[in-house]
Amino acid sequence: MSYIRWTSDCADAPVEDVGGKAAGLGALTGHHQNVPDGFVVVTDAYRRVIVETGLERKIAEILASGEAVAESGRLSAEIQALFEDVTMPGDIVASIVTAYEQLVQDGAASVAVRSSATSEDMAEASFAGQLETFLWVSGADEVMRHVRRCWASLFTQQAIAYRSRLDVMPEDLAIAVVVQRMVVPDAAGVMMTLEPVDGDRSVVYIEAAYGLGEGVVRGDVGVDRFWVDKGAREVRRHEIAQKTHAHQFDPQCGEARLQEVEAAKQNEPCLSADEVLALADLGVRIENDFEHLMDVEWAIGGAGRELFTLQARAETVWSRRAAELAPAAVAQAKADWSQVGEEWDVLHSTGAEDLHWSTDNIGEGLPGVLTPLGYSLWKESVDHAARKSAWSVGALSRKEVTRPPDDRLLVRPFFGRAAMQAEFYALLGDRMPGTTGEESVKGVLGRVPDDLIFHPTTRRYAFIAWRLPKTLLTASHAARRLAAETDEWWRASLRRVETLDRQEALALLFEAYERFRRNLVMQGVVVFGVVSPLYQAVVSLVEKTGVGDIATLSGVGGAEMAIIGDAWRASRGEITIEQVLAKHGFHGPAEGEVASKVWREDPEPLRRMVNEYAARDAADDPLRRTAEAQRRLPKVQEDLVASLPRLQRPIVRKLLKMAAAGIPMRGVTKRGMVQCIDINRAAARRVGELMVADGTLLEREDIFYLTFEELREPLPADVADLVTKRKARREMYRSVDVPAMWKGDPEPVSFDSIIDDHEKVSGIGVSVGVVEGRVRVVHDPSFAEVQPDEVLVAPTTDPSWSAIMFVSKALVVDIGGALSHAAVVARELGFPCVVNTRVGTKVLHTGDVVRVDGSRGVVEILERVAAESGRASLGW
Repeated sequence: MSYIRWTSDCADAPVEDVGGKAAGLGALTGHHQNVPDGFVVVTDAYRRVIVETGLERKIAEILASGEAVAESGRLSAEIQALFEDVTMPGDIVASIVTAYEQLVQDGAASVAVRSSATSEDMAEASFAGQLETFLWVSGADEVMRHVRRCWASLFTQQAIAYRSRLDVMPEDLAIAVVVQRMVVPDAAGVMMTLEPVDGDRSVVYIEAAYGLGEGVVRGDVGVDRFWVDKGAREVRRHEIAQKTHAHQFDPQCGEARLQEVEAAKQNEPCLSADEVLALADLGVRIENDFEHLMDVEWAIGGAGRELFTLQARAETVWSRRAAELAPAAVAQAKADWSQVGEEWDVLHSTGAEDLHWSTDNIGEGLPGVLTPLGYSLWKESVDHAARKSAWSVGALSRKEVTRPPDDRLLVRPFFGRAAMQAEFYALLGDRMPGTTGEESVKGVLGRVPDDLIFHPTTRRYAFIAWRLPKTLLTASHAARRLAAETDEWWRASLRRVETLDRQEALALLFEAYERFRRNLVMQGVVVFGVVSPLYQAVVSLVEKTGVGDIATLSGVGGAEMAIIGDAWRASRGEITIEQVLAKHGFHGPAEGEVASKVWREDPEPLRRMVNEYAARDAADDPLRRTAEAQRRLPKVQEDLVASLPRLQRPIVRKLLKMAAAGIPMRGVTKRGMVQCIDINRAAARRVGELMVADGTLLEREDIFYLTFEELREPLPADVADLVTKRKARREMYRSVDVPAMWKGDPEPVSFDSIIDDHEKVSGIGVSVGVVEGRVRVVHDPSFAEVQPDEVLVAPTTDPSWSAIMFVSKALVVDIGGALSHAAVVARELGFPCVVNTRVGTKVLHTGDVVRVDGSRGVVEILERVAAESGRASLGW
């Protein structure tokens, strides 16, 4: 029996014999792609070895000895050790050695040894990235050792846990191993025949770096990005990163390592204009050959900069979207804007004509276009929480806590965006002592509508005088008690969610909804009754006396900094990534949207954060900064107290102590709120899986196009059609924007209507200081290649932005207020921050030179980057 096949002969080979990778290489070769020569050790070799050596039985015993997810690390280590010393049958060894010697007979001694699993490209799941690849392997003995290591990689920690969730049994597994001649690349990377963020099929998306493509996958090197129009065969846009390091082969140590790129090449594109177009042409050819959207790995190397195709597999995310979501369907939906607002369209509504609405502030937690399930989670919860917490401090009567008509709810959806009502905060400010309606609206929404009418009154002062002090004294303790309870519930719920049946998963979903409302009320009580009044008091004292700084007096080391601190400890090897995930895994990009992917589901952004921190000097330790601020606090407090008349000192001293303890409570209550969203997320995905299994939905993510109200009732017979309509409508809403503030109903705004002839951008200064630097505009922290000491310009921030915030020189944010995540972290880290610019990400461009004044809230544009930045060096 032959245990070897040449990859050129694998085009028609069964995947169960050669694995997905080898079959793909064979198919590429069959379509005349330039694929490095190689052979595959077929799955029968693996099966024979584990049976004849007793490994199959031992593996089963180890897997049965512990819980697959919770103990995956231990299970993996024990199984991996079994493969280290296993002895292969002589005929298998001979087959591999003979094939290797034939492959390298012309002197190309180094090969790549790559896993090719039979389950790697299943339609139901993608195991890609969980199995091992080894590069620059030389010598027959080393090839044999790395074949065993590839076999062992079937049982990595993440593979064990992942398969457990999908109920894939070990006896159903097999793995082949590809051995290929190494390409020595000048540049390498990945390419997708669509835009991976929004699924746009009209472009080819390319990521490229110097050296091996490993750096692109790891995210630890600078990466150039190109978007090429398939039809016009031209580059729509590109981002050229500073590429200080690359993974390259070091002949002295005989392996690839991270090496410094020569200075002259660091800011140049790693591909020429012709090479970018050649790559795009290659992607289109592969897509046409395979009749499928494709994910391609490639490399360019050799004296003639030869282009090689290293791997191609079917794209597995957007390819499964319903055909009705094609651009033509969205365009048709756009054609008749009068359709907007039908009863089934839960992402658009009308607002009362006398009310003002704003996307500022709420956009920090709910950025962009929501999903129906995401909006229905927040819809009435915000109104309920705001009214109940305002009543708890005496600002509202019990009658005013009653739910208002739909068009007067505190939060409403407009063209897919959540907007908040200004009149409610004007009402609170008009009634609260020590502030005004105008200050209240400005504090929450960033600015005040010109025609907003105020009605100041003292009639609630007696109630507030009775309730507010009680809230100040009791809310923090109640909030910490609820936070501890929520944290324990979050952990327990995650452990059991994957075992629930449909009714149990729905029950958990509704429980999480109710807990979210409870935590949101507590968030409101803490913000209205503790954080906001104490913060305003500190600001007034600092402005009045000219002594002290708000950042220190507002308290240090809150929940926001706990994330940064734990990531820093992981970067120093003090704790593991898994420990950080166990504590903070509910955070992630757009974490306020229930349909988003958070760190526990996709830890790669967190790993990149830790890798970035690892490269920083010990002097940047955020834990040390926090400790230093904590040591400064008593002196700063006493300096401010000493500047006041003696009679005022006792009460101000007590006030400052309460502020240092109370203002950081914002992060404590928000943590519990986000944990509740995460269980909503996990339970919804479980329900979605089960609905796909019983034929109710086409794919798991369709669950996010239903609402909580609909899930409580028997689903309509046309639920699949309803989901399809809502998907297309949501895509339509993503093509337009809405104003930052309006009265009544807004008009949709084209993204192209934003002009960039500004000389400055204004907002709210929330962290003092003045710096100058180059801009880096980032819309998604998961894909950001921010260089140290750049000025980060972002639409909004949440804890997933902490990695790039930490290395930035200053922060400019479209949305937010003085107590937003961006403001809190900027003050703790000590760099200037301007929030609520509304148009910063549209007016400013990556490469612009700006001066950020965090005191005045102004960003001055000192130098504009060329409109076609990077084109000269690319030859375009």
